[in-house]
Amino acid sequence: MIVAVIAAAALGFGGVSRFEIQAGPFAPILHGFFFDAFAPLIILVIYAVARIIAIALLEPSDLALARFVTAPLAVAALLAAALYPTFGGIIARSAFFAGGMMFVEGMILGAAWLIGVAFAAIVFGIVLGAGVIFVRLGFGEPGRPRRARLATGLMRYAALVFAGLVLLLPGWGGVGLYGDWPAWPMQPGEAAALTGLSLIALAPHALIVRRHG
Repeated sequence: MIVAVIAAAALGFGGVSRFEIQAGPFAPILHGFFFDAFAPLIILVIYAVARIIAIALLEPSDLALARFVTAPLAVAALLAAALYPTFGGIIARSAFFAGGMMFVEGMILGAAWLIGVAFAAIVFGIVLGAGVIFVRLGFGEPGRPRRARLATGLMRYAALVFAGLVLLLPGWGGVGLYGDWPAWPMQPGEAAALTGLSLIALAPHALIVRRHG
C-alpha cells in the first residue's frame, strides 16, 4: 500500500501526464481510450505488483529460491492481463464489454458502470490471487477451514471493488478531483486528492491481507 501511495504522489506532484509518458518508453502501452478513461487504475496495478514482490521477498518459505522464477512469472502475467495490448488489458476490455452490454440492454448507466467495475475486480482478483499462490507455491495457512478461506476471498474481492470505485468514481461522477489528468498534469490539490484517495482505496484490501495473509 505504501509503495502504491508513493507512486500516486509521484505521478501527481511530479507533473506526469500523457504527454510526458508518450515521449518515453511506455508510450506503446500507456495510451488510448482505456488509459484516458481509467488512468487512476494504474495505482491498483502498482499495488498488485508490489504485493507479489513483497510476498516473494518477505514471507519465509522452504522453497524461497524457487521464487526467483515464480515471482517474475507472476508479475509478468499480471502486467500482461492489465497492460496488453495497451493499458487496461483484458481486465478493462472485458469489464467494458460487460458493462456496455448491460447499458445497451436498457440498464441505467450508473448500474452498468458498477457491473463493469465488479467484473473487472473478478478478473483482476483472479490474476492477482493466482500470482500470489504461484509465488507461495501453495495456499497460505493450509490448515484454515474452507469456509474461512471463502469468506476471506469474498472480503478481498469486495475490497478490490471498493478500490476501483473510489479511484474511478470522481471522474465518472463529474467531479474533477484529478483535473484533466492524464491529458494534463495535476495541480497540487489534484495530486493530493489522488494520493489521499489511493490510500483510502487500498487500505481495506491491505488490512485484510495483513490479517489473513
